[in-house]
Amino acid sequence: MNIYLDVCCYSRPFDDQIQDKIRLETEAILSILNKAVNSEYSINKSSATDYEISKINNENKKILVQTLYNSVLSKPLVYEDSINRRALLLAKYNIKYLDALHISYCEYHVIDYMLTTDKILINAAKRSNSKLRVINPVHFIMEVLQ
Repeated sequence: MNIYLDVCCYSRPFDDQIQDKIRLETEAILSILNKAVNSEYSINKSSATDYEISKINNENKKILVQTLYNSVLSKPLVYEDSINRRALLLAKYNIKYLDALHISYCEYHVIDYMLTTDKILINAAKRSNSKLRVINPVHFIMEVLQ
């Protein structure tokens, strides 16, 4: 199974864990990454993820996120011009360009699931004409483990 995590997933373990929702998402993400280490899932990365991590303002958090991101054995997705064209179309559904780029990478490379903790993105992806499953990591665990 091919999975793509957006930057909010890599960032979640370094967010304040006081809220139950954040703690549950963190546990789900770490479980998914652990399964990838055991070759149960294949994690994919893109230059859009690299760029977005480089833009994290908090330098300490950026280092932590980058370290986690680099620790994951993953397959880099190749950029093609059609990915940008598709991202521009997806942006018309009120999806931020960088988020649209993540979706477009996943569509082009036929990724099974894109994981995000961004509810606005999940809802916008549903409204778009994307066939990609954009889903919260907790829901992913519940769906896949059924």
